[in-house]
Amino acid sequence: QIKSPVRGDVAESDRGVDKGVTPPALRATSPDRGGKLVSPVRGDVAESDRGVDKGVEKGGNMRTGAIICEYNPLHNGHIFQIEETKKAGITHLLGILSGDFVQRGDVALLNKFSRAESAIKAGMDLVIELPMPYSCSSAERYAEGAIKLLQRLSCVEVLSFGCSGNLEDLQFLSETESEGNLQELLKTGMNYPSAVAQIIKERYGTEIENLLQDANNLLAIEYLRAIRKQHAPFQVMTVKRNIPHDSRNCSETIASGSFIRECFNKGENYRNYVPAYTETLLNTTPTAQFSNLERIILYQIRKMTEQEFLHLPDMNDSLSGRFRKACQENSLEKFLHEVKTKCVTMARIRRILLYALTDIRKEDFRKEIPYARILAFNRKGTEILSQIRKSSIPCGTSLAHFRGISAETDRFLQIATRTADVYGLAQENISGAEADFRRKISLSK
Repeated sequence: QIKSPVRGDVAESDRGVDKGVTPPALRATSPDRGGKLVSPVRGDVAESDRGVDKGVEKGGNMRTGAIICEYNPLHNGHIFQIEETKKAGITHLLGILSGDFVQRGDVALLNKFSRAESAIKAGMDLVIELPMPYSCSSAERYAEGAIKLLQRLSCVEVLSFGCSGNLEDLQFLSETESEGNLQELLKTGMNYPSAVAQIIKERYGTEIENLLQDANNLLAIEYLRAIRKQHAPFQVMTVKRNIPHDSRNCSETIASGSFIRECFNKGENYRNYVPAYTETLLNTTPTAQFSNLERIILYQIRKMTEQEFLHLPDMNDSLSGRFRKACQENSLEKFLHEVKTKCVTMARIRRILLYALTDIRKEDFRKEIPYARILAFNRKGTEILSQIRKSSIPCGTSLAHFRGISAETDRFLQIATRTADVYGLAQENISGAEADFRRKISLSK
């Protein structure tokens, strides 16, 4: 048996979760549990009658919460999460916002500064960037990078995230080992997410497996797993999401970010789903599209050697061969079609292409984010900053501020510069080089 790194109590088996343990969804309403959820971090009983696990105690002075986000773009569902998080007793709210490249291997529709300013208008107090390569990576790496950054900031007590599943079930899955016959399933041509879902279904049934169909739940599981692995001292709370991540279903005022982006790109009405300031930004700010990078992507992959391909994260010998064979195609669409297989997701392929454009290598994921880059803040945000400055991580609004601190910071600055330059080429109106270094951040009202 092992001890939980967060709570110190005995876990259910020596591998995290015993295969014979009944999944929480099938026992959550048993008489001895009273139908309540238990916080996976501190063991506080948390009620969930309003979609928020209210295990966050009210009262006291400053109580800082955090939300890990992309806001691509910021919509009414995001505002609901911010409001519900504050209702739970959070006095100050920090956002860890993905930079210009986002988790599923795409460019953000709006630049990170515009999205950060929207977050402040929506109720956040301080926004700090989650930079490349972590902002554009698998769910596991994305969560690990964000949680490590939050730990280094040393100011956060509560992490809030949205999901459609209940907290106890997600905690159960975060502790479940899925190796089993994973390699055998992958050899059949099944991709990694599908293989994991198949194993979960065989062990615990369809009800638990269905939780893995929502990308929000997958990220929630990775947050919980990263918190446990890193012994992060966060309490967690969840806000119920009724619209899945990529769903085309919507209510009168709530829709998924992907549906809103689709409406925007087609010139269809989306105004019911976003605040007025998001609509204004989309109408007045240069937007970016992955397809605008077609020529530079084709040029980059045509000139790369076999060894250069193999240095890229998420790349292996077999996939490298497919990349090199397809690189002679005359369009990005044809290239993606030639490389795509049942066991390789499109998000993975797009991420690899962005790694190639920004010269990101496998070893870059072994480095922790060495600084905290401020994207936006208000007066309450300065109170959070006063706490962060007591920690060990350098913090500032200007990238130039971090030059020469260490080899790690210089490497991340190199990646940041290339990321900004490539993102500028993805915008409808191409921006100048090194724009990230010239951007000035001021106090938001």
